[in-house]
Amino acid sequence: MFMSLRSLPLTVNLVSGECATSYASRLARRNGVPRLITFCSDLGINYFALVNGDAIEVERLAALGGVDSALLQQGTPQLLEPGWFQLANERIKFTAFSRTTLRCCPACLSEAQNSGDVAQPGLWQLTSIRTCAIHGCLLAALPKPSTVNDTFDFAALIGGYAATAPVEVAAGVETLTQYLRDRVLRGRGSSWVDQLPFHVASQTCEMFGLLLTVGPDAQRKGITTGEWAAAGAAGLTVLQGGPDAFSAKLKDVQSAQPMENGSYRARLRVFFEWLRYRDDDPDFDVIRDIVRKFVFENFPIAEGQIVLGHPCPEQMVHSMATARRIYGISSWQLGRRLETIGLARRSTSGQVYTLDKYIPAQIVQNIVTEINALLNATDAGRQLGIDRISIAMMTKQGLIARYYEGVSSSPLYHPDELCRLMDRLRALAVRATASTDDVDIPTAARRISVPMERVTELILRLRVPLRTRSPEAASFRDFEVSLRHLRDALASEHDGAVKFDVAAEILQVNRRTVRILLKQGLLNSKTVIDPATCQLRRYVCFDSLQQFQVDHITSAELAAQVGHLQGSTCVTRNGGQVMPLPLDYWCTTIFRRHDLEL
Repeated sequence: MFMSLRSLPLTVNLVSGECATSYASRLARRNGVPRLITFCSDLGINYFALVNGDAIEVERLAALGGVDSALLQQGTPQLLEPGWFQLANERIKFTAFSRTTLRCCPACLSEAQNSGDVAQPGLWQLTSIRTCAIHGCLLAALPKPSTVNDTFDFAALIGGYAATAPVEVAAGVETLTQYLRDRVLRGRGSSWVDQLPFHVASQTCEMFGLLLTVGPDAQRKGITTGEWAAAGAAGLTVLQGGPDAFSAKLKDVQSAQPMENGSYRARLRVFFEWLRYRDDDPDFDVIRDIVRKFVFENFPIAEGQIVLGHPCPEQMVHSMATARRIYGISSWQLGRRLETIGLARRSTSGQVYTLDKYIPAQIVQNIVTEINALLNATDAGRQLGIDRISIAMMTKQGLIARYYEGVSSSPLYHPDELCRLMDRLRALAVRATASTDDVDIPTAARRISVPMERVTELILRLRVPLRTRSPEAASFRDFEVSLRHLRDALASEHDGAVKFDVAAEILQVNRRTVRILLKQGLLNSKTVIDPATCQLRRYVCFDSLQQFQVDHITSAELAAQVGHLQGSTCVTRNGGQVMPLPLDYWCTTIFRRHDLEL
């Protein structure tokens, strides 16, 4: 269009990437005009259109300077529509630019200030471009002009500016600047961060990086250019991994501080507050959606609470306080169960539980459901058809687990634990098709003088066959066992021998009495290999136990039969005194049945 327009007598060379206002400012100085706006007026160039990169004015300026208009336009931000510029290969929102304060490279200024060849590339107008592509040092802000009409008069601004010492940046710190420069000059790539609008990618990298490098309490006004560059590099490293890496890093930020250090706003403050005030820009929706989803899934946000413009659909995690408030469960009940499954720690005082992370809502709901279904010992015994004392003894034997282990208060049982015991017994049972001599387990325990919990454990461990008249037995007493099978199982546990404590249980005496009876030859011993330790152990022969029960009776059994008191040193029988076995003082009192003529 302006091919016929003659170039000025005095011109300057176009620097690669230079923007139109910088070139026009240098051209004005070369021709003796001190102000850019005056130069444009004298030559009929619309200054304000040139500032916005108008193609016609850029072409006119190129003709006056005798340079390639396409190259000049390439380095000039061109206003496409209100709020949007085109710079080289990238469409960029105005919020990514810093057009009220020009910047320059101190090293470039020192090298070329005398020759007047210092130029401002259009890239230097982008806020997140913080280093010089040639020298790798930080860009420095030029002093503001006396009037806003001289804001883009680059040559005039550097004319009286004393260059500061260049500030070098550490290796890797200019990563974001390099990424943004390549994106503008070469176009977008195919990664997730490349698909974000330019201003979203650049600002998110810097603000998220500021959270990572300085912390949530960083004050944006006090951040130096070097700190911004380091923050941008840190943020870009994360965002280049995509949304999953972004979410994972948010989780790292949360985990880096104890839970009691505050809410999600306190942990993410500088980044979250910046993002919250971008709610009028839909281009940030992709970042907002990721952050909002992370907050909903990792912090105790109540249903309906607004986060970044959207209500929480349902509470996904809980603190101890929110679980207690919503479900009415006590901190002790919840904390004790969470400690069992490894999600809480008890304080040294034992009264307070500490969470390492918030509890998933589903886990809280499961615990509440379980607690509401718990049974005390009486109800648990009623469900099995036995008394609460038997429940306690079976718990001690390890046949039934308490819901809260190690608690000294009244034990509680989950119905599933009772069903588990019944299922183990059902697995050993067949239907009783005819009348048999089998008896229920409690009766069998009394017949062989072995505690019921010990008999039950033996049945389950040695898989002693059971019978039942009801395949779906609802009661513990519905299962019947053969006394012969039970005695055989008890005798065969250790090749016909039993441990001292088992022998004591069978005879209903203390362990010392068993040892004295062995010493006096009233019981026989046998050396066997303990399967647990593979060592030789001295056990009591089961046959001698049975024979001893036939020939002798303890004072407790005698008292139950004829009313004599336990612990009697002698009894009167048929007009004479009958003495117990000559055992020592600490032993159980035992009589010969023959002496008593029972």
